[in-house]
Amino acid sequence: MNVGITGATGFIGSYLLEHFSEKAGISIRALARTLSVHSHGHDGRVKWIAGDLNSPALCADFVEGLDSIIHLAHTNTPLTSNRDLPGDARANLIPSLNLIEAIKNAGGGTHLIYASSGGAIYGCTGKADRHPLRETDPCSPVTSYGIQKLAFESYLRMAASEGWITATALRIGNPYGVLLPPERLQGFIGIAMHRVMQEKPVRIIGNPANIRDYIHLSDLAGFFERVLRAKSSFQIYNVGSGEGRSVNQLLEAMTEIVGRPLDCEVLDYAESDKHLVPWIVLSIEKAAQELGWKPEVTLADGLRQMYTRPIR
Repeated sequence: MNVGITGATGFIGSYLLEHFSEKAGISIRALARTLSVHSHGHDGRVKWIAGDLNSPALCADFVEGLDSIIHLAHTNTPLTSNRDLPGDARANLIPSLNLIEAIKNAGGGTHLIYASSGGAIYGCTGKADRHPLRETDPCSPVTSYGIQKLAFESYLRMAASEGWITATALRIGNPYGVLLPPERLQGFIGIAMHRVMQEKPVRIIGNPANIRDYIHLSDLAGFFERVLRAKSSFQIYNVGSGEGRSVNQLLEAMTEIVGRPLDCEVLDYAESDKHLVPWIVLSIEKAAQELGWKPEVTLADGLRQMYTRPIR
């Protein structure tokens, strides 16, 4: 199977490259805007392409001969995406549409797996009835980030109905499992654990009582593997743990693993509370029923592994 990965040097992309490059029978084509020294590893198991999906010609070269594409490439975060709405569309929606167009022009038949959002898409939920969110629940994104993700899901549905592609959209919770650069704004666990190990204060953006659904990268990689081959023309799946944790609860769990009190600082990030919804927990019943998938890594085990055997 020939598999392409966009955004291959990013947080999730780097992990998936390691995961899939070790699988027999899978050939990887990896796309990134720029290639670093890390892009030349994997003992030749990965073919690298440097470029931007804004180029239709590059998209055409990238999709040629691929059976499946894992589409991860995305810029901006929920905290930053509202600053320049036209710029956000140019940076994210237009390149993704170029990818669909290239598949269509190549004759179709490619399965596109899209890394959507399990938080930003659903937006704010009512406080009176907080049940784990199902794929059929209403979506009310409050940021351009979530709007772009939801819009591209609709384009995938349309393209699948036209017969140009088959597609699976994964509404992913909050992935964790590797240390992340300490100055990032997205990926709390990876950032916080890295800062703890550097003996720096943990930075908190927004209300520390906010609830999120966290999913370990190894469980996420296993989900991508299960949907590499399409079983229907278009599907949406939540990918999470089905359980919610607050930032405060995460800090308590990290304190127990580290064995000492943590220094914390709350950042005065303008407008953050408006852009960070207070509660997101994903229902994973559909994935369990249709794919037989369930997460295996507990939060405690995932945090302990990061602290004792860190992967950067």
